[in-house]
Amino acid sequence: MKQTYKRKPPFILISSVLLIIAFTAISLTNYYVANRSLNQHIETNTLPLTSDNIYSEVQRDLLQPILVSSLMAQDTFVHDWIDAGERQPAQMSRYLKSIQDRYNAITAFFVSEQTSNYYHSTGIIKQVSSSDSADNWYFATRSLDDEFNINLDQDTVDTTTTNLFVNHKVKDHQDRFLGIIGVGLASKTIKGLIEDYQLRYGRQVYFINRQGQVALQGSKYTGAEDIHQAEGLKDIATQILTTQSGSFNYTDNDQQYLIKSRFIPELDWYLIVEHRQQSEALITTTLWVNLSISLLVTLIVLLLLYYTLGGYQRRLEFMANTDPLTGTASRYAFESTFAQILSFAQREQHPVSTMLVDIDHFKKVNDNHGHLAGDKVLTEVANILSDNLRQSDMLCRWGGDEFLIVLPHCTQVAAREIAEKMRLQIETLLPALDNLNLSITASFGIAEYSNDESSASLFSRTDAALYRAKAKFRNQVECTVNAPAETI
Repeated sequence: MKQTYKRKPPFILISSVLLIIAFTAISLTNYYVANRSLNQHIETNTLPLTSDNIYSEVQRDLLQPILVSSLMAQDTFVHDWIDAGERQPAQMSRYLKSIQDRYNAITAFFVSEQTSNYYHSTGIIKQVSSSDSADNWYFATRSLDDEFNINLDQDTVDTTTTNLFVNHKVKDHQDRFLGIIGVGLASKTIKGLIEDYQLRYGRQVYFINRQGQVALQGSKYTGAEDIHQAEGLKDIATQILTTQSGSFNYTDNDQQYLIKSRFIPELDWYLIVEHRQQSEALITTTLWVNLSISLLVTLIVLLLLYYTLGGYQRRLEFMANTDPLTGTASRYAFESTFAQILSFAQREQHPVSTMLVDIDHFKKVNDNHGHLAGDKVLTEVANILSDNLRQSDMLCRWGGDEFLIVLPHCTQVAAREIAEKMRLQIETLLPALDNLNLSITASFGIAEYSNDESSASLFSRTDAALYRAKAKFRNQVECTVNAPAETI
Protein backbone atom coordinates (compact mmCIF):
# COMPACT_ATOMS: atom_id res chain seq x y z
CA MET A 1 0.00 0.00 0.00
CA LYS A 2 2.84 2.42 0.76
CA GLN A 3 4.32 1.81 -2.65
CA THR A 4 1.03 2.76 -4.25
CA TYR A 5 0.97 6.07 -2.44
CA LYS A 6 4.51 6.83 -3.53
CA ARG A 7 3.44 6.67 -7.13
CA LYS A 8 0.43 8.97 -6.74
CA PRO A 9 2.02 12.46 -6.39
CA PRO A 10 3.65 12.57 -9.87
CA PHE A 11 0.40 11.65 -11.60
CA ILE A 12 -1.63 14.04 -9.48
CA LEU A 13 0.85 16.79 -10.36
CA ILE A 14 0.60 16.06 -14.07
CA SER A 15 -3.20 15.97 -13.85
CA SER A 16 -3.26 19.30 -12.03
CA VAL A 17 -0.99 20.95 -14.63
CA LEU A 18 -3.17 19.70 -17.47
CA LEU A 19 -6.35 20.97 -15.81
CA ILE A 20 -4.76 24.35 -15.14
CA ILE A 21 -3.75 24.61 -18.81
CA ALA A 22 -7.30 23.69 -19.87
CA PHE A 23 -9.01 26.19 -17.61
CA THR A 24 -6.50 28.88 -18.56
CA ALA A 25 -7.19 28.31 -22.25
CA ILE A 26 -10.94 28.47 -21.60
CA SER A 27 -10.61 31.69 -19.59
CA LEU A 28 -8.50 33.41 -22.30
CA THR A 29 -10.98 32.40 -25.01
CA ASN A 30 -13.93 33.64 -22.99
CA TYR A 31 -12.29 36.94 -22.11
CA TYR A 32 -13.19 38.64 -25.44
CA VAL A 33 -16.76 37.33 -25.72
CA ALA A 34 -18.55 36.74 -22.43
CA ASN A 35 -16.06 35.74 -19.78
CA ARG A 36 -18.29 35.74 -16.74
CA SER A 37 -21.37 34.35 -18.50
CA LEU A 38 -19.53 31.52 -20.19
CA ASN A 39 -17.64 30.47 -17.05
CA GLN A 40 -20.89 30.26 -15.12
CA HIS A 41 -22.47 28.34 -17.99
CA ILE A 42 -19.67 25.80 -18.06
CA GLU A 43 -19.61 25.35 -14.28
CA THR A 44 -23.36 24.82 -13.92
CA ASN A 45 -24.49 23.14 -17.15
CA THR A 46 -21.77 21.77 -19.39
CA LEU A 47 -19.45 19.89 -17.08
CA PRO A 48 -19.34 16.12 -17.67
CA LEU A 49 -22.22 14.26 -16.10
CA THR A 50 -21.52 12.80 -12.73
CA SER A 51 -22.94 9.36 -13.46
CA ASP A 52 -20.01 7.50 -11.92
CA ASN A 53 -20.31 9.45 -8.66
CA ILE A 54 -24.04 8.81 -8.46
CA TYR A 55 -23.45 5.13 -9.21
CA SER A 56 -21.06 4.97 -6.25
CA GLU A 57 -23.74 6.57 -4.09
CA VAL A 58 -26.25 3.97 -5.28
CA GLN A 59 -23.80 1.19 -4.43
CA ARG A 60 -23.50 2.55 -0.91
CA ASP A 61 -27.11 3.54 -0.20
CA LEU A 62 -29.29 1.15 -2.21
CA LEU A 63 -27.24 -2.03 -2.58
CA GLN A 64 -26.58 -2.53 1.12
CA PRO A 65 -29.87 -4.47 1.52
CA ILE A 66 -28.62 -6.95 -1.10
CA LEU A 67 -25.48 -7.62 0.90
CA VAL A 68 -27.45 -7.89 4.14
CA SER A 69 -29.91 -10.35 2.59
CA SER A 70 -27.06 -12.44 1.21
CA LEU A 71 -25.44 -12.63 4.65
CA MET A 72 -28.78 -13.60 6.20
CA ALA A 73 -29.25 -16.37 3.62
CA GLN A 74 -25.87 -17.83 4.55
CA ASP A 75 -26.14 -17.30 8.31
CA THR A 76 -25.50 -20.52 10.22
CA PHE A 77 -28.17 -19.56 12.77
CA VAL A 78 -30.83 -19.50 10.06
CA HIS A 79 -29.77 -22.88 8.70
CA ASP A 80 -29.50 -24.47 12.15
CA TRP A 81 -32.90 -23.09 13.18
CA ILE A 82 -34.54 -24.49 10.04
CA ASP A 83 -32.82 -27.85 10.47
CA ALA A 84 -34.13 -27.96 14.05
CA GLY A 85 -37.67 -27.89 12.70
CA GLU A 86 -38.55 -24.24 13.32
CA ARG A 87 -39.63 -25.22 16.82
CA GLN A 88 -39.05 -21.81 18.40
CA PRO A 89 -40.51 -19.05 16.20
CA ALA A 90 -39.56 -16.44 18.78
CA GLN A 91 -35.87 -17.04 18.02
CA MET A 92 -36.37 -16.19 14.36
CA SER A 93 -38.41 -13.10 15.27
CA ARG A 94 -35.61 -11.86 17.55
CA TYR A 95 -33.06 -12.52 14.81
CA LEU A 96 -35.09 -10.57 12.25
CA LYS A 97 -35.58 -7.75 14.75
CA SER A 98 -31.82 -7.54 15.34
CA ILE A 99 -31.16 -7.41 11.58
CA GLN A 100 -33.83 -4.75 11.16
CA ASP A 101 -32.35 -2.58 13.91
CA ARG A 102 -28.71 -3.15 13.02
CA TYR A 103 -29.03 -2.18 9.36
CA ASN A 104 -31.81 0.40 9.75
CA ALA A 105 -34.17 -1.60 7.53
CA ILE A 106 -37.91 -0.94 7.53
CA THR A 107 -38.59 -4.67 7.72
CA ALA A 108 -36.89 -8.07 7.83
CA PHE A 109 -38.60 -11.35 7.00
CA PHE A 110 -38.27 -15.07 6.33
CA VAL A 111 -40.77 -17.35 4.54
CA SER A 112 -40.30 -21.07 5.13
CA GLU A 113 -40.71 -23.49 2.26
CA GLN A 114 -41.46 -26.32 4.68
CA THR A 115 -44.20 -24.67 6.76
CA SER A 116 -45.17 -21.71 4.49
CA ASN A 117 -44.93 -19.50 7.60
CA TYR A 118 -44.20 -15.82 7.01
CA TYR A 119 -41.87 -14.85 9.88
CA HIS A 120 -41.49 -11.18 10.77
CA SER A 121 -39.77 -9.31 13.58
CA THR A 122 -43.17 -9.14 15.27
CA GLY A 123 -43.90 -12.86 14.92
CA ILE A 124 -45.59 -15.15 12.41
CA ILE A 125 -47.79 -12.96 10.20
CA LYS A 126 -49.43 -15.54 7.95
CA GLN A 127 -48.92 -18.59 5.78
CA VAL A 128 -48.17 -17.86 2.14
CA SER A 129 -50.44 -19.48 -0.43
CA SER A 130 -50.34 -19.74 -4.21
CA SER A 131 -54.02 -18.82 -4.24
CA ASP A 132 -53.33 -15.44 -2.61
CA SER A 133 -52.24 -12.81 -5.15
CA ALA A 134 -50.39 -10.94 -2.40
CA ASP A 135 -48.03 -13.91 -2.16
CA ASN A 136 -47.19 -14.09 -5.87
CA TRP A 137 -43.78 -12.54 -5.16
CA TYR A 138 -42.75 -15.61 -3.15
CA PHE A 139 -43.59 -18.15 -5.82
CA ALA A 140 -42.15 -15.95 -8.57
CA THR A 141 -38.86 -15.63 -6.68
CA ARG A 142 -38.77 -19.35 -5.95
CA SER A 143 -39.03 -20.17 -9.68
CA LEU A 144 -36.21 -17.82 -10.71
CA ASP A 145 -32.72 -19.08 -11.52
CA ASP A 146 -31.11 -16.09 -9.77
CA GLU A 147 -30.28 -16.23 -6.07
CA PHE A 148 -32.25 -13.06 -5.36
CA ASN A 149 -34.56 -10.48 -6.88
CA ILE A 150 -35.84 -7.01 -6.00
CA ASN A 151 -39.39 -5.78 -6.14
CA LEU A 152 -41.52 -2.84 -5.06
CA ASP A 153 -44.59 -4.02 -3.19
CA GLN A 154 -46.96 -3.24 -0.34
CA ASP A 155 -45.69 -4.01 3.12
CA THR A 156 -47.39 -7.16 4.45
CA VAL A 157 -47.67 -5.64 7.92
CA ASP A 158 -48.54 -2.05 6.92
CA THR A 159 -50.43 -2.19 3.63
CA THR A 160 -50.50 1.61 3.39
CA THR A 161 -46.78 1.79 2.58
CA THR A 162 -44.80 0.61 -0.43
CA ASN A 163 -41.35 -0.83 0.20
CA LEU A 164 -38.41 -2.04 -1.82
CA PHE A 165 -37.82 -5.69 -0.92
CA VAL A 166 -34.71 -7.80 -1.49
CA ASN A 167 -35.83 -11.44 -1.67
CA HIS A 168 -32.93 -13.89 -1.28
CA LYS A 169 -33.21 -17.67 -1.58
CA VAL A 170 -32.03 -19.80 1.33
CA LYS A 171 -30.44 -23.11 0.37
CA ASP A 172 -28.66 -25.76 2.39
CA HIS A 173 -25.28 -27.29 1.58
CA GLN A 174 -27.03 -29.76 -0.75
CA ASP A 175 -28.59 -26.88 -2.71
CA ARG A 176 -32.07 -27.67 -1.44
CA PHE A 177 -34.46 -24.72 -1.33
CA LEU A 178 -35.41 -23.83 2.26
CA GLY A 179 -37.24 -20.55 1.83
CA ILE A 180 -36.78 -16.85 1.12
CA ILE A 181 -35.22 -14.30 3.48
CA GLY A 182 -34.54 -10.59 3.09
CA VAL A 183 -35.00 -7.00 4.15
CA GLY A 184 -36.98 -4.02 2.94
CA LEU A 185 -36.45 -0.28 2.60
CA ALA A 186 -39.25 2.24 2.62
CA SER A 187 -39.76 3.69 -0.85
CA LYS A 188 -39.98 7.20 0.64
CA THR A 189 -36.48 6.71 2.04
CA ILE A 190 -35.16 5.71 -1.39
CA LYS A 191 -36.96 8.62 -3.03
CA GLY A 192 -35.31 10.88 -0.50
CA LEU A 193 -31.93 9.55 -1.60
CA ILE A 194 -32.75 10.24 -5.25
CA GLU A 195 -33.82 13.78 -4.42
CA ASP A 196 -30.58 14.25 -2.53
CA TYR A 197 -28.64 13.13 -5.63
CA GLN A 198 -30.57 15.61 -7.77
CA LEU A 199 -29.97 18.46 -5.35
CA ARG A 200 -26.26 17.78 -5.04
CA TYR A 201 -25.52 17.16 -8.72
CA GLY A 202 -28.13 19.38 -10.35
CA ARG A 203 -29.39 16.60 -12.64
CA GLN A 204 -32.66 14.66 -12.90
CA VAL A 205 -32.09 11.12 -11.62
CA TYR A 206 -34.40 8.12 -11.94
CA PHE A 207 -34.41 4.35 -12.54
CA ILE A 208 -36.07 2.37 -15.32
CA ASN A 209 -36.58 -1.38 -15.68
CA ARG A 210 -35.66 -3.49 -18.70
CA GLN A 211 -38.98 -2.61 -20.37
CA GLY A 212 -38.30 1.13 -20.14
CA GLN A 213 -40.85 1.79 -17.41
CA VAL A 214 -39.84 4.25 -14.67
CA ALA A 215 -39.35 2.03 -11.61
CA LEU A 216 -38.26 4.62 -9.08
CA GLN A 217 -38.09 8.42 -9.12
CA GLY A 218 -38.09 11.41 -6.82
CA SER A 219 -41.12 13.53 -5.97
CA LYS A 220 -39.99 16.24 -8.41
CA TYR A 221 -39.77 13.92 -11.41
CA THR A 222 -41.46 15.53 -14.43
CA GLY A 223 -40.96 12.92 -17.15
CA ALA A 224 -43.19 10.19 -18.56
CA GLU A 225 -43.86 6.89 -16.81
CA ASP A 226 -42.31 5.03 -19.75
CA ILE A 227 -39.41 6.31 -21.86
CA HIS A 228 -41.17 4.89 -24.95
CA GLN A 229 -43.86 7.53 -24.39
CA ALA A 230 -41.58 10.56 -23.92
CA GLU A 231 -41.16 12.85 -26.91
CA GLY A 232 -37.67 12.63 -28.34
CA LEU A 233 -36.61 10.11 -25.70
CA LYS A 234 -38.68 7.36 -27.32
CA ASP A 235 -36.45 7.58 -30.42
CA ILE A 236 -33.41 6.41 -28.44
CA ALA A 237 -35.24 4.14 -25.96
CA THR A 238 -34.11 0.96 -27.71
CA GLN A 239 -30.48 2.11 -27.69
CA ILE A 240 -30.62 2.88 -23.97
CA LEU A 241 -32.18 -0.49 -23.12
CA THR A 242 -29.68 -2.47 -25.21
CA THR A 243 -26.53 -0.72 -23.96
CA GLN A 244 -24.90 -1.46 -20.63
CA SER A 245 -23.55 2.07 -20.37
CA GLY A 246 -23.80 4.94 -22.81
CA SER A 247 -24.35 8.62 -23.53
CA PHE A 248 -27.26 9.84 -25.65
CA ASN A 249 -28.86 13.07 -26.89
CA TYR A 250 -32.48 13.90 -27.67
CA THR A 251 -34.64 16.95 -28.32
CA ASP A 252 -38.01 17.80 -26.80
CA ASN A 253 -39.78 21.06 -27.73
CA ASP A 254 -36.52 22.50 -29.09
CA GLN A 255 -34.78 21.73 -25.80
CA GLN A 256 -31.60 19.66 -25.92
CA TYR A 257 -31.09 16.90 -23.35
CA LEU A 258 -28.07 14.72 -22.60
CA ILE A 259 -28.68 11.27 -21.13
CA LYS A 260 -26.13 9.12 -19.28
CA SER A 261 -27.35 5.58 -18.67
CA ARG A 262 -25.78 2.77 -16.73
CA PHE A 263 -27.14 -0.72 -16.08
CA ILE A 264 -27.01 -1.89 -12.45
CA PRO A 265 -27.17 -5.72 -12.53
CA GLU A 266 -27.78 -6.05 -8.75
CA LEU A 267 -31.00 -4.04 -9.10
CA ASP A 268 -31.78 -5.18 -12.66
CA TRP A 269 -32.50 -1.52 -13.42
CA TYR A 270 -30.93 1.25 -15.48
CA LEU A 271 -29.68 4.36 -13.72
CA ILE A 272 -30.61 7.41 -15.82
CA VAL A 273 -28.98 10.78 -15.24
CA GLU A 274 -30.56 13.50 -17.39
CA HIS A 275 -28.99 16.88 -18.08
CA ARG A 276 -30.74 19.75 -19.83
CA GLN A 277 -28.42 21.75 -22.03
CA GLN A 278 -28.71 25.54 -22.26
CA SER A 279 -26.87 27.83 -24.65
CA GLU A 280 -26.96 31.39 -25.96
CA ALA A 281 -26.43 32.46 -29.55
CA LEU A 282 -23.63 34.92 -28.74
CA ILE A 283 -21.41 32.32 -27.10
CA THR A 284 -22.19 29.24 -29.23
CA THR A 285 -18.92 29.31 -31.18
CA THR A 286 -16.86 29.97 -28.09
CA LEU A 287 -18.72 27.24 -26.20
CA TRP A 288 -17.84 24.64 -28.81
CA VAL A 289 -14.18 25.65 -28.68
CA ASN A 290 -14.16 25.41 -24.89
CA LEU A 291 -15.92 22.06 -24.89
CA SER A 292 -13.44 20.68 -27.40
CA ILE A 293 -10.49 21.75 -25.27
CA SER A 294 -12.11 20.45 -22.07
CA LEU A 295 -13.00 17.15 -23.67
CA LEU A 296 -9.48 16.65 -25.04
CA VAL A 297 -7.83 17.43 -21.71
CA THR A 298 -10.32 15.30 -19.78
CA LEU A 299 -9.69 12.32 -22.05
CA ILE A 300 -5.94 12.70 -21.65
CA VAL A 301 -6.24 12.87 -17.85
CA LEU A 302 -8.59 9.91 -17.69
CA LEU A 303 -6.38 7.78 -19.93
CA LEU A 304 -3.30 8.75 -17.93
CA LEU A 305 -4.91 7.90 -14.61
CA TYR A 306 -6.47 4.70 -15.90
CA TYR A 307 -3.41 3.20 -17.57
CA THR A 308 -0.86 4.32 -14.98
CA LEU A 309 -2.14 5.14 -11.51
CA GLY A 310 -5.12 2.79 -11.64
CA GLY A 311 -3.19 -0.10 -13.14
CA TYR A 312 -0.26 0.18 -10.74
CA GLN A 313 -2.53 0.55 -7.75
CA ARG A 314 -4.60 -2.52 -8.60
CA ARG A 315 -1.52 -4.64 -9.21
CA LEU A 316 0.22 -3.49 -6.03
CA GLU A 317 -2.90 -4.02 -3.94
CA PHE A 318 -3.29 -7.52 -5.33
CA MET A 319 0.36 -8.34 -4.68
CA ALA A 320 0.14 -6.96 -1.14
CA ASN A 321 -3.13 -8.70 -0.24
CA THR A 322 -2.73 -12.12 -1.91
CA ASP A 323 -0.25 -14.94 -1.49
CA PRO A 324 0.99 -15.55 -5.07
CA LEU A 325 1.38 -19.32 -4.66
CA THR A 326 -1.80 -20.42 -2.91
CA GLY A 327 -4.12 -17.50 -3.72
CA THR A 328 -5.01 -17.12 -0.03
CA ALA A 329 -4.85 -13.84 1.87
CA SER A 330 -1.43 -12.54 2.78
CA ARG A 331 -0.41 -11.62 6.33
CA TYR A 332 -0.53 -7.96 5.31
CA ALA A 333 -4.18 -8.20 4.30
CA PHE A 334 -4.99 -10.45 7.24
CA GLU A 335 -3.91 -8.12 10.03
CA SER A 336 -6.34 -5.27 9.38
CA THR A 337 -9.26 -7.60 8.61
CA PHE A 338 -8.55 -9.72 11.70
CA ALA A 339 -8.68 -6.64 13.93
CA GLN A 340 -12.05 -5.67 12.46
CA ILE A 341 -13.44 -9.19 12.99
CA LEU A 342 -12.41 -9.23 16.66
CA SER A 343 -13.77 -5.72 17.22
CA PHE A 344 -17.11 -6.68 15.72
CA ALA A 345 -17.22 -9.91 17.73
CA GLN A 346 -16.54 -8.04 20.96
CA ARG A 347 -19.23 -5.47 20.19
CA GLU A 348 -21.87 -7.96 19.06
CA GLN A 349 -20.96 -10.70 21.54
CA HIS A 350 -20.73 -13.50 19.00
CA PRO A 351 -18.11 -16.28 18.99
CA VAL A 352 -14.98 -16.27 16.84
CA SER A 353 -12.58 -19.18 16.55
CA THR A 354 -9.10 -19.28 15.10
CA MET A 355 -7.34 -22.26 13.62
CA LEU A 356 -3.64 -22.83 12.87
CA VAL A 357 -2.85 -25.55 10.33
CA ASP A 358 0.64 -26.99 9.93
CA ILE A 359 1.58 -29.49 7.22
CA ASP A 360 3.37 -32.38 8.94
CA HIS A 361 6.99 -33.02 7.93
CA PHE A 362 6.75 -30.59 5.05
CA LYS A 363 10.52 -30.13 4.93
CA LYS A 364 10.89 -33.80 3.94
CA VAL A 365 8.68 -33.17 0.90
CA ASN A 366 10.99 -30.42 -0.31
CA ASP A 367 14.13 -32.41 0.52
CA ASN A 368 13.00 -35.69 -1.04
CA HIS A 369 10.88 -34.52 -3.98
CA GLY A 370 11.90 -30.94 -4.69
CA HIS A 371 10.35 -27.54 -4.17
CA LEU A 372 7.94 -27.91 -7.10
CA ALA A 373 6.33 -30.84 -5.34
CA GLY A 374 6.27 -28.80 -2.13
CA ASP A 375 4.53 -25.94 -3.92
CA LYS A 376 1.98 -28.38 -5.31
CA VAL A 377 1.27 -29.71 -1.80
CA LEU A 378 0.80 -26.17 -0.44
CA THR A 379 -1.62 -25.34 -3.23
CA GLU A 380 -3.67 -28.51 -2.80
CA VAL A 381 -3.86 -28.11 0.99
CA ALA A 382 -4.97 -24.48 0.55
CA ASN A 383 -7.71 -25.64 -1.85
CA ILE A 384 -8.98 -28.25 0.63
CA LEU A 385 -9.05 -25.71 3.45
CA SER A 386 -10.81 -23.13 1.29
CA ASP A 387 -13.44 -25.60 0.07
CA ASN A 388 -14.52 -26.26 3.66
CA LEU A 389 -14.92 -22.60 4.61
CA ARG A 390 -17.82 -20.18 4.37
CA GLN A 391 -17.68 -16.95 2.43
CA SER A 392 -17.42 -15.02 5.71
CA ASP A 393 -14.41 -17.05 6.90
CA MET A 394 -10.82 -15.94 6.24
CA LEU A 395 -7.89 -18.10 5.15
CA CYS A 396 -4.35 -16.74 5.34
CA ARG A 397 -0.97 -18.25 4.55
CA TRP A 398 0.77 -17.58 7.84
CA GLY A 399 4.20 -19.06 7.21
CA GLY A 400 6.05 -21.41 4.89
CA ASP A 401 3.82 -24.42 5.60
CA GLU A 402 1.31 -22.89 8.03
CA PHE A 403 -2.15 -21.50 7.40
CA LEU A 404 -4.25 -19.39 9.77
CA ILE A 405 -8.06 -19.50 9.57
CA VAL A 406 -10.54 -17.15 11.24
CA LEU A 407 -14.11 -18.39 11.71
CA PRO A 408 -16.60 -15.66 12.71
CA HIS A 409 -19.86 -16.81 14.34
CA CYS A 410 -18.22 -20.17 15.11
CA THR A 411 -17.61 -21.77 18.49
CA GLN A 412 -14.59 -23.90 19.33
CA VAL A 413 -16.73 -27.02 19.19
CA ALA A 414 -17.99 -26.23 15.69
CA ALA A 415 -14.47 -25.28 14.61
CA ARG A 416 -13.18 -28.65 15.76
CA GLU A 417 -15.73 -30.45 13.57
CA ILE A 418 -14.60 -28.38 10.58
CA ALA A 419 -10.94 -29.08 11.36
CA GLU A 420 -11.54 -32.81 11.66
CA LYS A 421 -13.18 -32.78 8.25
CA MET A 422 -10.24 -30.88 6.77
CA ARG A 423 -7.72 -33.15 8.44
CA LEU A 424 -9.41 -36.28 7.12
CA GLN A 425 -9.61 -34.89 3.57
CA ILE A 426 -5.93 -33.97 3.60
CA GLU A 427 -5.04 -37.43 4.90
CA THR A 428 -7.22 -39.28 2.37
CA LEU A 429 -7.01 -37.06 -0.72
CA LEU A 430 -3.28 -36.37 -0.72
CA PRO A 431 -1.57 -39.72 -0.07
CA ALA A 432 -0.29 -39.71 -3.64
CA LEU A 433 0.13 -36.50 -5.59
CA ASP A 434 1.42 -36.47 -9.16
CA ASN A 435 2.29 -40.19 -8.76
CA LEU A 436 4.48 -39.40 -5.74
CA ASN A 437 3.92 -41.26 -2.48
CA LEU A 438 3.92 -38.26 -0.14
CA SER A 439 1.57 -39.36 2.67
CA ILE A 440 0.57 -35.80 3.49
CA THR A 441 -1.09 -35.06 6.85
CA ALA A 442 -1.68 -31.89 8.84
CA SER A 443 -1.97 -30.83 12.48
CA PHE A 444 -4.56 -28.35 13.74
CA GLY A 445 -4.66 -26.00 16.73
CA ILE A 446 -7.92 -24.23 17.66
CA ALA A 447 -8.84 -21.48 20.12
CA GLU A 448 -12.02 -19.51 20.73
CA TYR A 449 -11.82 -15.74 21.22
CA SER A 450 -12.52 -14.35 24.65
CA ASN A 451 -14.05 -10.89 24.36
CA ASP A 452 -11.52 -9.21 26.64
CA GLU A 453 -8.29 -10.67 25.26
CA SER A 454 -5.89 -9.27 22.71
CA SER A 455 -5.27 -10.71 19.28
CA ALA A 456 -1.75 -11.63 20.38
CA SER A 457 -3.16 -13.64 23.28
CA LEU A 458 -5.65 -15.42 21.00
CA PHE A 459 -2.92 -16.32 18.55
CA SER A 460 -0.65 -17.52 21.35
CA ARG A 461 -3.33 -19.90 22.61
CA THR A 462 -4.00 -21.14 19.09
CA ASP A 463 -0.29 -21.74 18.56
CA ALA A 464 -0.08 -23.61 21.87
CA ALA A 465 -2.92 -25.89 20.78
CA LEU A 466 -1.08 -26.59 17.51
CA TYR A 467 2.07 -27.41 19.47
CA ARG A 468 0.16 -30.00 21.50
CA ALA A 469 -1.21 -31.53 18.30
CA LYS A 470 2.30 -31.85 16.88
CA ALA A 471 3.55 -33.28 20.17
CA LYS A 472 0.92 -36.05 19.94
CA PHE A 473 2.54 -37.55 16.87
CA ARG A 474 0.90 -34.98 14.55
CA ASN A 475 -2.17 -35.49 12.29
CA GLN A 476 -4.24 -34.33 15.25
CA VAL A 477 -6.78 -31.61 16.10
CA GLU A 478 -6.22 -29.93 19.47
CA CYS A 479 -8.25 -27.19 21.14
CA THR A 480 -7.40 -24.83 23.94
CA VAL A 481 -8.60 -26.07 27.32
CA ASN A 482 -8.57 -22.93 29.43
CA ALA A 483 -9.33 -19.25 28.91
CA PRO A 484 -6.35 -16.90 28.65
CA ALA A 485 -4.48 -16.28 31.87
CA GLU A 486 -4.18 -12.54 31.20
CA THR A 487 -6.52 -10.24 29.38
CA ILE A 488 -5.99 -6.86 27.78
